Parts: sequence; C-alpha cells; structure tokens
Amino acid sequence: MIVVVGGGLAGLRAALTIQESGQQVHLIEGNSNVGGRVTSQDIDGFTLDRGFQVINPGYRELERLDIRTHFHPIPAGAVAMVGGQWRFFGDPRREIRTIVGALPSIASNPLPFFSLLRAVLVARIEEGESAATFLHRIGISGEIYGAIVEPFLRGVFLTALTQVDAKFARRVLRSLYRQVPGLPDGGVQALSQELRNRLKSIQCGEWVHEITRSGKGFSVRTESSTISARKVIVATDYSSAESFSEHLPHINFARSTAWYFTLEDPLPMQHQLHVASLSSGPIVTAIDLAAVVPSYSPDGRGLLSVTTLERCEESAVRSQLGEMYGEAITGDLITTFDIDNALPIIEPGAKRSGMLEDEGLIFAGDYFTEPSQNGALLSGRLAGEAAINN
Repeated sequence: MIVVVGGGLAGLRAALTIQESGQQVHLIEGNSNVGGRVTSQDIDGFTLDRGFQVINPGYRELERLDIRTHFHPIPAGAVAMVGGQWRFFGDPRREIRTIVGALPSIASNPLPFFSLLRAVLVARIEEGESAATFLHRIGISGEIYGAIVEPFLRGVFLTALTQVDAKFARRVLRSLYRQVPGLPDGGVQALSQELRNRLKSIQCGEWVHEITRSGKGFSVRTESSTISARKVIVATDYSSAESFSEHLPHINFARSTAWYFTLEDPLPMQHQLHVASLSSGPIVTAIDLAAVVPSYSPDGRGLLSVTTLERCEESAVRSQLGEMYGEAITGDLITTFDIDNALPIIEPGAKRSGMLEDEGLIFAGDYFTEPSQNGALLSGRLAGEAAINN
C-alpha cells in the first residue's frame, strides 16, 4: 500500500500515477473535497473559484491525462483603457475581435507584437534572466509592455516580472500560444472532481496528524485510524508539509485577494480580460466570468472577478474599476478571498528538483517545480513514479 497525503492536483496526480501502475494506493484529504487551491464554492447561486483561475488544455501534463471536462474558452488576449482609448493585445489566429482592435497599435509600433511571438517561439534566454529583462531585451517595451503585457503576466504570476524566471515565463507563454485557456461549468473544481472520480480509494474529511517509521514502512495516523504504508507521498500545501520535514527548501509565496461583484448591466467588452498597470491602483485583472461561462451566474446577472495583489478597501477597488471600464460598477460585493500563499515564486535562476525525498518520505507540490497547475501535476507524477520504483 502507498498512501498519498493531500488531495490537491499534485496529490491526485501522484495517486493516479501509482494506480495506473497496478499498485495499491490510498489518498487522504483533510478537507471535505479535493482540489486544494483548484476549488470552487457556491454563494447565492454564483460559482466562485478560489481566486481567478483558468485551465489551459495546452499544459503538457493535462494532455497526458486526457482530460474530458469541457472548457468554455476565454477570448484570446487582453484589453486596457490607455489615455481614454481601448488598447487590445492578443493572438490574432484565435480572436478576430482582438486583432481588429489591436491593428492601430500594431501598425504604429509593430516591434512589440512580433517580439512577443519571437519570445514564445525562438528567442534565447540568458541564464538567470528575469522575465522583465528578457522581454525588454527582445523588444517588448513602451506602452504595449506597461499597459498590457506586464500587467497580464503579473496577473498570471501574482508578482513583479523582475521576480519571475524567464524560462518559466516563456513556458507559460508557449502554453497560451498552443491552446486557449478556459473554464468549465461548475468552476475549476470540475477538473479536480474528474481526477477524483478516477481514483478507486480516497478518503476526505480526515486530517493526517502523524507519519512515523514502522518496520520497513510507515504508519500514517489520522483522527480516527492508523494506516500502514510501504511508501508515503506528502502532497499538502507548503506550511502543512513543513510539519513532516525540516528539510524543505525555503520558498517565498505571492499573495492575492479575489473580489467577486454582481453586475446588473453589461460592461464594455466584458467578455475580455481587462488588465491594469501597476501605477493605476491595486487591481491587476478583472473579467466578467458569467460572460464566458453563463452557468457561473444563477439568474443572468454578470459576475465580475477582480484580482488585487495587496489588501485594500472596497472603495479603492470600485474607483479603479470605474476607470478601467469607463463607468461605475453598481453591483453588490458577493465576497472576497484572501489567499496568502497563492503561488510559489520562482525567482530568476532558481533550480527546482521536481519533488523531494527526505528520510523515506516523498514530497510533491508546485513549489518543487513551477507555480502552475502544470507544475503541480508534474511534481505529483514524478513523486508517484518515485514511489513505484523505490
């Protein structure tokens, strides 16, 4: 028996990897449902993800899993109000509305547009280079960088691009170039639920309090029982994993706050992801999720998802939203989620091991790879393979 502790994407992937090998595996999750950060909840009939998230079918690890959940694609590109005018930037192969709006900017300054394609496809990255330095070096600068590209990527990584490794940033850009990300009916939780449904042995609502050596294996003690295991994979959040090992690498985490507002009336280009420059206020991104996935709303009203990186007052958020959309937001605030450890920060030149083996225990999580769903799934797969082969 191999026990996996933690039912986020890393734990689910580890357990599935072991199950597919034919070995017996049991997953234990302390919460009432799986998913970790990739989770959703219902408030007043609205589907609210824990922070603005999208699922990118272009991620290699999702392709390996042959996911069957249907995703509603989010329109390619992003939009921002700059100098009283809308500025668009996106992938012209997929969103004709985006390229039509972007043509004036591209015609007047084509270098950033083609530099972004070069960044995705061929540009060489210097060792230890940050995403910001890389993008500037290959020609992505000026208005298109400050108003669109930088805030868009800051919304992805939840930290300044000077703190993001360029190699990781390019992998994200390539995945976006290969496939349009989207959202499923039922929220991002639907992805976690599909993986859960594939597992034969899973136990939710039971916290693991202790893992000890027992003969050639381990004893895993929960609130109600003790399970014997040949191998144990710890795939919890970082703070929980620290209680089982003193040798985890030091990781810095980015934080964010997710705000959800109802929308009584349509907003300009509400189907698009709106981004905001760093100097304009606390908001990074905003989008009407119900315009993308109508089932997120119970009654046809819009559902505005707003991301800020720092804690701030509702009045500051509403004020900046008015500037971003050119009109006041009159809907109600449904709720906020403060997410202190939203994503691990992969700093320029940082090396990641994929997973960690410490005194027989195997640890998995996106903090061993990269801050993304793909990173969590990759770490889980590597941990599962290590448990099988050892």
